[in-house]
Amino acid sequence: MAVITVVCPTAALAAGTAAAADPFAGQSFWWVLVLVFAGGLGLNLTPCVYPLIPITISYFGGRSSSRGGLIADALAYWLGMAIMYAALGSLVALGGAFLGQALSHPAVILFLAAVLLFMAASMFGLWELRLPASLNRLASSNRTGVLGALIMGLTLGLLAAPCVGPFVVGLMAHVAKEASVGYGLLVFFVLAAGLGLPLAVLAAFSGSIQSLPGAGEWMIWVRKFFGLVLIIMAVNIAEPLLGAGLARWLMILVGLVGGIYLGFMEKSGKGAFVKFKHVAGIVILATAAAFWWFWAPGGGGQDKTAWVHFSPQVLEEAKASNKPVVVFFTADWCNPCKQLKSETLPRPEVQELLKHFVPVKADVTKAPGPEAQSFMRQYRVRGVPTMIFMDGRGQEITESRVVGFLPPNRFLPLIKMAVARTSTASGK
Repeated sequence: MAVITVVCPTAALAAGTAAAADPFAGQSFWWVLVLVFAGGLGLNLTPCVYPLIPITISYFGGRSSSRGGLIADALAYWLGMAIMYAALGSLVALGGAFLGQALSHPAVILFLAAVLLFMAASMFGLWELRLPASLNRLASSNRTGVLGALIMGLTLGLLAAPCVGPFVVGLMAHVAKEASVGYGLLVFFVLAAGLGLPLAVLAAFSGSIQSLPGAGEWMIWVRKFFGLVLIIMAVNIAEPLLGAGLARWLMILVGLVGGIYLGFMEKSGKGAFVKFKHVAGIVILATAAAFWWFWAPGGGGQDKTAWVHFSPQVLEEAKASNKPVVVFFTADWCNPCKQLKSETLPRPEVQELLKHFVPVKADVTKAPGPEAQSFMRQYRVRGVPTMIFMDGRGQEITESRVVGFLPPNRFLPLIKMAVARTSTASGK
């Protein structure tokens, strides 16, 4: 069975997807671990995990171990993945603030989109992608035993570790506040354990899966469905280069064509499975139509805020004049930044509230200067877009920090709170 090497696309825009500075603020230790584990389980719904399914089945399916031995091997496989994810996730967290800048460069976005299209073509049977020969030799040399399964888990953890990117970014602020390497390692280990659990279960029962009658027929259709998902993901990843309008129309078109093909033209399967394909095709078409109805882009607005270029002098002058400041970190390659500028900032009520602040913009499209880097380290700015509100004394209003794209209905309460705090601080 062919297996696929993959780089998860979601990491490319990881720094722009966090919804708040610390999504786990105020939660108990055990509840944080539960939420993180659930998040790891949720990662199994992302396309970057799909290629691990045939890898797992092909590796464990041919084993002749007893049921107890196979379960032990599956647990070792799970542990290996968790160890690798925890180690690499911690390194990413320590690496930090410029993850979005490094992974969202146009050349990287183009490369990731091309990789996804290449994999999608493989899913449709145009060619086969396999693990590098060196990794195949490593796997075959440790084909039996717990040690071999552990090494295989470590290997796949290395190949698929970028899948944790968005969650790593979301956890950065929380872990940074705890200031404990041990706590950070534990959080990332639990995240990886959640991600690896379904794959470990799949490993334990891979022999039974391979023996299902007619598995080859319906799995051909499933592979093509994953191929359709990968094409849509490629268009989504390329949105910063294509523009929001073109990207969304392309996703709608791909969904419509894919629904017709998978539901009514694809030839694999027979009997009841043919009826299932028809239903699935209708669902895909309905989803594409709903996406068109609710999400087809409009013209968008224009941010008319008179932003001032970032510099320490601007901040010092505002502080000396007891004027509140909003500092907006953005970049041309950042798609959530574009959404914030076109959908949220142009709103009249937002524009009116922004007049209470000295608007300062830090553009990190190429690279932040040393002064901006120092500010980002001091205020733990982990990516773009980030918007920091400061009162007239130069103190951040932490409750109002904006990280990632927020629609107007979620942005307005934060900026209203900032205005209220600045008015209180100035004695108005």
